[in-house]
Amino acid sequence: MRLGGKTRTLDGERVQLRRHDPKNYGLYAEWYGDSEIWHLTSWARMPLGRSAVKRLFEERELSSTDDSFAIHLPGEKKPVGVISLMNVSEANLSADLSVIVGAPDDRSHGYGAEAIEMIVRYAFDNLGLNRVGLSVFEFNGTAISTYERLGFEHEGRLRRAIKRADGFHDALLMSVLRDEWNKGSRL
Repeated sequence: MRLGGKTRTLDGERVQLRRHDPKNYGLYAEWYGDSEIWHLTSWARMPLGRSAVKRLFEERELSSTDDSFAIHLPGEKKPVGVISLMNVSEANLSADLSVIVGAPDDRSHGYGAEAIEMIVRYAFDNLGLNRVGLSVFEFNGTAISTYERLGFEHEGRLRRAIKRADGFHDALLMSVLRDEWNKGSRL
């Protein structure tokens, strides 16, 4: 498993995963600065600013342990989201999944679910990983049901690990293993 010769694109039925174009970092800054996306997905204290987002994606592109893509609709220049395998461990053949679909109009169309299916298949088939894990906040029911439908299993809970305006909330830990993935049916 080597991330150095990174795959440039992954093609699905309705979405294509492409390497990040720095021209899209401004759009990413809008997404990562959005209070709803922050509320549903971020461990950060507050939404990220433009320079922090630019730095985040520059570091992801140079990282030997992160493998990150923009989610595009076929033929479209502007992405609809971002999906990444983070903390890719060659020693443990594992990685953590991170995904957002940016604009509200692009959500609830299955783009994120298809992108997740594609990157998990890539993790197992191309990178030779054995496990893909993630954390999701207990109040993000849409994401939890998508992960469950795709074969992710609940494996733990970080009690009161995330603070929001209304108090503390649990983060759920979920994962899927290669052998589970290979025999499961999805989407």
